[in-house]
Amino acid sequence: MLLKRILSAVIGIPILVYLVYEGRLLFLTGVIFLTVTGLFELRRILLRMKLKIIPFLLYGSGLVFPLLAYFTSNDKSGGAFYIGLTLILMIHLIILMITFPKYSVGDLASSYLGSCYIGMLLSYLILIRKMVPYGFPYLLLVLILTWSCDIGAYFSGRLFGRQPLWPRVSPHKTLEGSIGGLILCIGSALLLQAIYRRLFSLFDALMLGILIGSVVQIGDLVESAFKRLGKVKNSGDLIPGHGGILDRFDSLLFSAPAAYLYLKFFLNP
Repeated sequence: MLLKRILSAVIGIPILVYLVYEGRLLFLTGVIFLTVTGLFELRRILLRMKLKIIPFLLYGSGLVFPLLAYFTSNDKSGGAFYIGLTLILMIHLIILMITFPKYSVGDLASSYLGSCYIGMLLSYLILIRKMVPYGFPYLLLVLILTWSCDIGAYFSGRLFGRQPLWPRVSPHKTLEGSIGGLILCIGSALLLQAIYRRLFSLFDALMLGILIGSVVQIGDLVESAFKRLGKVKNSGDLIPGHGGILDRFDSLLFSAPAAYLYLKFFLNP
């Protein structure tokens, strides 16, 4: 399993970094691919919960957000997201009325939640990349810190894990693994600050390390909750050694929005 993880990383990371560097239509295409695949995996999990999900509504709603993030100017992205959330909510409610009583409130609420969980949260990758003039290094920073936390938690948990972190949601995750992930994330942030001093201060590096190291683990637990409710081990099998797209990018769904808000309000207003 570890060898498969390493091979997947060796192949996948250069591709992802290149898409981030390109930052235009190829990057948008990559985010759309992650969005569609993530929504596909999430829909399968929701169906196992006996929920009825309308495919075109889930996929269509989820794709609205990356398109808004890419084609809207930076100063209008917040308003565009608000409008998108409102319109998508209204469409879901109208579908509830038109199809009554075929779909329950839970069915349509799950579709709305899923489109926001995958589509909106992944769109923050685009918003970070569009930050002028440091969008590329900022997004690389988020990726590196997210991966650092995942790696630190994985190896710390395997080597020292004893105390369960949240057994009702994920019985195999441990407190020791969580602490190890947070420490490596903070250490990576401080190291990157020492290399690229012009991007952020030592204080900002410490804050970003703590922030990302914390929300990464929340994102992982949220996806674990979905999987336990759907009674599946992995969201998919697309990535050898990791599972599905959600299994690999669940942490980024939380770290990207959190990092964007910090960068937006404290470093790049």
